[in-house]
Amino acid sequence: MDQFIQSGFKLSPTLQGVVVAMILITSSISGMFSGFLADKISRVYTMALGAAIFCAGSIIECVSPNLACILVGRGVAGVGEGFFLSIIAVYCVEISPAVSRGRVTSIIQIAVTVGIAAGFFCCYGTVHLKSSFAWRVPFLIQASLALLYAIGCPLFLSFSPRWLWMKGRTSEAEEIMQSLHKRNHNDNIIHVEEWEIVGADAGERSRVRDIFRKDVRKRTILACFLMGMNQLSGIDGILYYAPVLFSQAGLSASTSKFLASGVSGLLNVFVTIVCTSFMDRMGRRISTIIGGIIMGCIICVIGSIYASGADSGSGRWVIIVCLYLFLAAFGSTWALTTRVYASEIQPLHNRAAVSSIANSCNQAVNTLVALTFPVFLSSTATGPYWLFMGCLFTTSTIAWVYMPETKGRSLASIEQVFAGKAPGLTIVHTFVSKVTKVTNLDVKKQNKTEIQTGEVFEMLSNRSNHSAGQN
Repeated sequence: MDQFIQSGFKLSPTLQGVVVAMILITSSISGMFSGFLADKISRVYTMALGAAIFCAGSIIECVSPNLACILVGRGVAGVGEGFFLSIIAVYCVEISPAVSRGRVTSIIQIAVTVGIAAGFFCCYGTVHLKSSFAWRVPFLIQASLALLYAIGCPLFLSFSPRWLWMKGRTSEAEEIMQSLHKRNHNDNIIHVEEWEIVGADAGERSRVRDIFRKDVRKRTILACFLMGMNQLSGIDGILYYAPVLFSQAGLSASTSKFLASGVSGLLNVFVTIVCTSFMDRMGRRISTIIGGIIMGCIICVIGSIYASGADSGSGRWVIIVCLYLFLAAFGSTWALTTRVYASEIQPLHNRAAVSSIANSCNQAVNTLVALTFPVFLSSTATGPYWLFMGCLFTTSTIAWVYMPETKGRSLASIEQVFAGKAPGLTIVHTFVSKVTKVTNLDVKKQNKTEIQTGEVFEMLSNRSNHSAGQN
């Protein structure tokens, strides 16, 4: 905003990256400990604590007289964000049955997209104010919502029944299960076994070394990889710097850039809401693979337009359309699958810890993107797009090889899925086995033919010798 610059905050591309990334740096650090905190004081209290800290950071940003104060405020807000962000997905996974787990957890992404769109339109509305209130009001609204969230969590949310069970509070867990789910047509009581809480690890306490045990190591690495590559898709580079990208594409004036960004936010909301109803039908694996391929192709088109110098005239509108298509593709695939998948594949006693560490990986990569994207973009118009394209295609390949499908599976049966071979390797093994079998059959037929041919020649030779002897 011009008012932000007039307040003494004229930022170079490097400083712009630092300001955006500050909240992510502290979030990635605090997020590493949020899982262990959630196991100790509960999912609900951890989310409330994080929201309260986030509120304090937003207030500091709102009243900041200089850049140093803004950086401190964003750092404090990041600590709070790290506490609540990953635990939200864990909580939703733990209060949901297998049949609707994807849809319930997707509510998080709907809220995220609504928040992004609201942020763009909030700035579009305040950019017309003449004073510094133009940029202070959005921070004030943000602080108010965080305070509402901090108060609302303990007032309106019940404890996770799986967390209660892990703590040995079985009667409370069963009581909450009854309140969360309707009884069936026979009015039978819902037993704890139907929630698949009972198991060998149900009462274990989370320890750091447990998340890298041999039987769960693959799931931990896969969760961290998917959450990290989620950011290397380029989505937050596009969302954070949407006004910059639209300016690069040829749009002028702050209002038009914020409006274009707001439209992208609304598109994101619409796609997410529409696709949420299909979340438990699409499948996590196929959605991740196809989504990565589609987004990679879209990014390739944008990079090619800039590389060929065709970004003026009608070319810039193609770029803008491609940015919207990219947001739609992300909102309908990766935005809905990666976070829920990273949480649901973990055993109960590791779920909060691994989810928090995976979210820290997400925030760490997010930090890297936020820091480097404006500098990268100012030095080359095509470089970021080639990088994101490569990461998207790589992730799709890894997902095809190592990512088992969890759609519709109970949390207990997911354990069995990861006990077998990786799905891609199984397909390759099956294909090689069939090819080898066919080849062996051909070799056997060829050998049989050669043997039969040899027998014929031997028979003819014997007859010839016999005839010669008679002569």
